[in-house]
Amino acid sequence: MNRLPNATDLTMPEMVSLRLVATGFISRTIPKLHQARLIELGLIQALMGGLMVTPTGRMVARRMR
Repeated sequence: MNRLPNATDLTMPEMVSLRLVATGFISRTIPKLHQARLIELGLIQALMGGLMVTPTGRMVARRMR
């Protein structure tokens, strides 16, 4: 991908998962396919046994509110 991802790149269930992670560091799981896709797009990252939103992910999650 040659540009920053945006909300149109996500399905509604992926967006719901992104918003869940955007609430803060979480250790509970989101669907593995959503997790892999969001990490691939650079919207979340796996750290210290949990998930955390990236700055780009925070921008995408805010735009759909």
